[in-house]
Amino acid sequence: MTAVRAVVAHALREAAAFNADSSVRPAAVFWSDPDRAWEPVIRLLQEAVPILILGEYDLDKAQGPAIWMRAVLADPDSAELPDHLASHDEKNPWVIYLPGIGRSALSEANSPESAIAPLVEIALRSNWWPSAYGQGAWTPHSFLGSKHGVGLDLGGDAKSKAALSDVLDRLLIEKVDDLRLLGRLDASRLHSLVMTDSIRMLLDWLDDPEASRAALSAASWNAFREACRATYGIDPEKDGVLTAAARLGGRQGAWQGVWDRFEDNPRRYEKIPIRLDQARPAQDLFGDVSPHPDSWPSWNAEQESELRQALTAVATTMDLEQARATVVDLAAGHSPREESVWGEMGRAPLAQAVALLSELAELTRVSAPGNGLEAQIKWYVELGHKIDDLALRSLAAVPGAADRASVRKALQVLYDPWVDRTARAFQDASSGEYSGDVGLNVAAGTCVVFVDALRFDLAQRLAKRLAPLEIETTSRLAAFPTVTPTGQPAVAPVNTTFGAGPAFDAGDAQGRSVKAAIFRSALTEAGVQYLDWKSSETGDISGVGWTQTNTIDALGHDHGHELAGMIDQQLDLVAERIRSLLDAGWQRVVVVTDHGFLLPATAAPKVDLPLAITEGDAARKPRVARLKTGVSSPDLPVLAWTWDAAINMVSAPGASAFVAGTLYEHGGLSPQECVTPVLEIKSGGGAPKPAQIDSIRWTGQRCRIDYAPVEADVTAEVRLAPGDPGSIIGGPKAPGEPGEIKVLVDEERAAAGTQAFVLLLGVDGTVLAQRETKVGGVE
Repeated sequence: MTAVRAVVAHALREAAAFNADSSVRPAAVFWSDPDRAWEPVIRLLQEAVPILILGEYDLDKAQGPAIWMRAVLADPDSAELPDHLASHDEKNPWVIYLPGIGRSALSEANSPESAIAPLVEIALRSNWWPSAYGQGAWTPHSFLGSKHGVGLDLGGDAKSKAALSDVLDRLLIEKVDDLRLLGRLDASRLHSLVMTDSIRMLLDWLDDPEASRAALSAASWNAFREACRATYGIDPEKDGVLTAAARLGGRQGAWQGVWDRFEDNPRRYEKIPIRLDQARPAQDLFGDVSPHPDSWPSWNAEQESELRQALTAVATTMDLEQARATVVDLAAGHSPREESVWGEMGRAPLAQAVALLSELAELTRVSAPGNGLEAQIKWYVELGHKIDDLALRSLAAVPGAADRASVRKALQVLYDPWVDRTARAFQDASSGEYSGDVGLNVAAGTCVVFVDALRFDLAQRLAKRLAPLEIETTSRLAAFPTVTPTGQPAVAPVNTTFGAGPAFDAGDAQGRSVKAAIFRSALTEAGVQYLDWKSSETGDISGVGWTQTNTIDALGHDHGHELAGMIDQQLDLVAERIRSLLDAGWQRVVVVTDHGFLLPATAAPKVDLPLAITEGDAARKPRVARLKTGVSSPDLPVLAWTWDAAINMVSAPGASAFVAGTLYEHGGLSPQECVTPVLEIKSGGGAPKPAQIDSIRWTGQRCRIDYAPVEADVTAEVRLAPGDPGSIIGGPKAPGEPGEIKVLVDEERAAAGTQAFVLLLGVDGTVLAQRETKVGGVE
């Protein structure tokens, strides 16, 4: 199809036509443009036709005075002409463009001082590009609209003519047939040619009006104004940003589409929330006048404030079931804000936290089984660790001190009693059954990665980060007590059987503490390479390696609850280290740890332990102490030391401590401290596994879907009929965490107990997996 520019170029060439039988070839085609209407697009036309421009010297534009033009026509090969200028030949004649000059000016150029006098003689030997209406010059409007020109249906009103001038450069590159299909090209349609994305431009202008205006050409700005007037009912220049912000928040008519685009990527427009609040409608006695109160960031802030107060008040509720019901109700009311633009922009942290707290409240209804240690270990590996994870995530969701305090208040009622009950059940089951695992057998080609305090729930997060590598997760019981001097030697890949050292330290054959240089020597003697973590050493991949980090534990001791917001970054670094080892050629990586930890919402209750029955301050920690030999065991959990069964260690009961003010701690007897993970990781291979739904958990109207493999590119929906996309009641929603998608179901569309289906969809919308469920998990 022919572009408009090609039609103009063809017309200029045709103007050079002559009768060879009666005349000679014209020297050039003269093109007068007294109104300079074509001047903005001459560069585009020069690429198709060799056009010389009359004016001051500017060789990059092929522009110069009349005497220079005369020289170029006389000897083109000696002239320095720009690369974009089309080549001159018999089929492509020279065109002399005269901006601001009419045809009659050359007949009046009799004075030798006249700037155009050198062209008079050439004009006599040249043709002119006249309009079809006589000797007058073609204007863009007349040529493009004439049947002798391009033949477009152009509006003849002043606005349409002004719009044509604005968009002439864009119009020249459009296809003639495409333009004709548009019908009457009035101002609105002409401006649409330069408004490829009016919504994006509107949002950019709302976000930063000065910068947005400065970035637009005059044509684009006029086109933008016209599009806003025609589609959105405002004039950016006359009405201003606050009028536009009020319309955006109202979401009426075409503005709903603008809001939808804002909602797709609100972080791009950091200043729009300010405009929205400045334009928020006044309130009456019945609340917001706006039909969309959630449009206004100050409304969201008010909701956050109300939720903060409500969560703080939960701590005053003595009845646990009432506290659970309150948190579930709060989640039902506030969780939708997590899905809003304010949640996306990080302005609804408490809405995110209360959804996690609600799920935690439901899971803590089930206590650890009381039928033996193995059953409790199995329960914690399958379910119990998820409660610890939810507690950490709820704290991580709220970076502000005031918000974190309100979340801690709720956790104080919901989580802390569960931690204490779970620990006491574990301690009861451990009596006579607990035996910490010692030793680690690994084959050549294996690097062991030791991560201090990698609690079981953190290991699950780490495993998700390592997809699609082949990962096997198992558990083992930490050496007791659950402190590093006892636990780290127990997971070392050495054949040496360590004994008792001072305090809690495993000892070598000479009784020296197996840590620091002594620990490294033990590794070296066993043929294990110690690889420095900070320098990312990878070593000899044919042997056995050991590398370690204690950052998580150090952060926990130093920062307490703030650890929750730091964990993911640390796990990212661990995952990066593991990948680098595998990339270096290690066949497998085995991740181990020495212990987990407790991190309740409030400081652990203090339990008195007489100093006289322990081995002194060096052998006492907040959660454990070493008893003196021969003393009567106190009425507290007592367990033999892993490195010397003749020595007893006393653990603080439940989640308590021997030191007042204890928060983040380990050393005692609880599943969080004692049930530790082992991850064996190999480079992935083979065909990708199909996506599948592992589990579905409901918290009120919110559905949490766990899926595998975690690297699958999927979205989730909840439908009433699996094969009917029109029956969607929740979603589509992308993963919030690897292997996890949360979908909120609107209660008005499907109340609790409604039969429904959870679907995993591929990128093309194909259903990859489905499972039947009931909204709310109500049976």
